[in-house]
Amino acid sequence: MKKLLIFFLLLPACLSKEKPPQGVLPSDKMVAILVDIHIAEARANRIQLRSYDSIQAYYKKLEANVYQKHKVDSVTYRKSFRYYMDHMKQMDEIYTAVVDSLNVREKVGKLDY
Repeated sequence: MKKLLIFFLLLPACLSKEKPPQGVLPSDKMVAILVDIHIAEARANRIQLRSYDSIQAYYKKLEANVYQKHKVDSVTYRKSFRYYMDHMKQMDEIYTAVVDSLNVREKVGKLDY
């Protein structure tokens, strides 16, 4: 009986890898987009523009290029981001992969700043 109780207590932890609902980007696609978003942010911050508004406008252009590259619109990206923020274990896994990917790119010199 105790073994059965332990099984049912541990079952939800094993099943926590729920699939995102329809319209939410898969985690591997989110990783790729977030890597490019962070590179775009760094690029915008490194450019020597005179005003914050100019930097923001430049970043928005870079961000639009990221969406176009990944064939996704900003609404789908934001919906997906909100979903993963509500599922922090999955978001932690995504950001671990993002950081790992950025570290690898930095080592091989492919950060595209």
